[in-house]
Amino acid sequence: MKKMLVCFLVLPMALLAKTPYQFLQEAKKPEFRKGHTLLPLSRWGWELANDVRIELARNWGYGLELNERIDPEICQIASKEGLPIAIIIPRPLHRLGKGFLDGLADQAFCRDENGQVVKNVFSPEAPEIIFQKTGEFTVDFLNKLAEKAGKENIKIILNGGEYGLGVYGFGSKYWQKDPAILKAKGEKSWFDYISEKKASQERIIYQTVKKNFPAAAYIYYHTEGTHTNRYAGWWQWSYDYRQMRTISDYPATSIYYGHFTSDFDPKGAYGDMLTQALNSVAQQLQFGDNLSYNWLNAGWEGNKKLANLSLYMGYLKCYYTAGMIGGVAGYFSLPEKGGFKGDQGEEIPHWLAQMMVLSYVHGLFSHLEDYLRDGILLPGPEKHRWSRNLPAYEFPTGDPYLRVLVRKHNQGQKWLATAWAMDGKERLAAVEIPEIGRVELLARGCGSVYLVAKKNDKLEKKQVDENVVYPSQ
Repeated sequence: MKKMLVCFLVLPMALLAKTPYQFLQEAKKPEFRKGHTLLPLSRWGWELANDVRIELARNWGYGLELNERIDPEICQIASKEGLPIAIIIPRPLHRLGKGFLDGLADQAFCRDENGQVVKNVFSPEAPEIIFQKTGEFTVDFLNKLAEKAGKENIKIILNGGEYGLGVYGFGSKYWQKDPAILKAKGEKSWFDYISEKKASQERIIYQTVKKNFPAAAYIYYHTEGTHTNRYAGWWQWSYDYRQMRTISDYPATSIYYGHFTSDFDPKGAYGDMLTQALNSVAQQLQFGDNLSYNWLNAGWEGNKKLANLSLYMGYLKCYYTAGMIGGVAGYFSLPEKGGFKGDQGEEIPHWLAQMMVLSYVHGLFSHLEDYLRDGILLPGPEKHRWSRNLPAYEFPTGDPYLRVLVRKHNQGQKWLATAWAMDGKERLAAVEIPEIGRVELLARGCGSVYLVAKKNDKLEKKQVDENVVYPSQ
């Protein structure tokens, strides 16, 4: 495992002349359990070529990707083959949606102390009709898609957020001058007030869409919780999860490599990505929110940092063990020519390799779905390093770079355990697990997933992802 950068994606040198579609066609496909009910994967980025979108939907566990441009060919394929659709809905309240925003009444925006409208700064007291009309606009759009592609094929509805009412850190200097806002806030803290208002506004849109498309999973960006309690002023840049959990079918956390994270370094200033993820999970499990669908990324060229994808695989195995049943593969800049160097010197597009790694892990956990849907993440003996009132949801190993998560099945004496060596140095991790005792697991950079059972007081342990290349086999 020392050569782990792309040990699972070794392709011929001729790759340099191949398209993403050819690359996917020739690569080993993930193997999904027949009849699994994990959600289709999805993506956020520029519009891919149709052949790539179709290949990802047919063989890699992704929904057929659509956005505001309802592509006829994609719709026809979805209708003919019954492939799931992952649709990125339009955001008429986004700052770029000028046509819709220009038509809003002044009541949508806050006012200064002189009663003058502050354009483009939403008011927490904006009238409900604005959000009702936004929901109806979204339903009209989805109905047009349903006519072309089949309503039953719309499985994932992605709302990219970042519109309407902002966070305190951006809006407070305007809100504090608006008499109507100050009166409505009363004695509540700004965090409680803004969180309640943000959720109530978005809930109108959510409920309008769900009433018309109840079978699709509606995923909002984002319900968050990653930086909760990390530093004194965290609340100024976030909302309260207890409110945001009501506007998305599943918790949806965003954690991106090299973006307000310390990547895979537990000693970094921002905290590593898994510590952030488990901080969110801790908020979610307070309310029994056992499963999640998260916004994911292993770096992007515009951010000048790209993850070691073997380590990214290990991170994802931990996140799935924590209850993830799908996610959004994000890439936030147009890719430059080439990619990164593989074991044989070939250049591989990092954005595509990220999507493949996610697919391989998704395939692996399609075979372990019962542990996700009928299991619970064990809290571990310690509290989270930031949210000191909540469990850490991992088991200490004595080594900050060795991470172990354990999920117990609700039926019987059986567990799912994942061990990850964040530094990529393969070694044993020893942990004490309730009802089991001391267990040793081989931790790898790409993660190691085990099934553990207790039968007649005898412990049985089996690694289910020995094959690093294609873990779902």
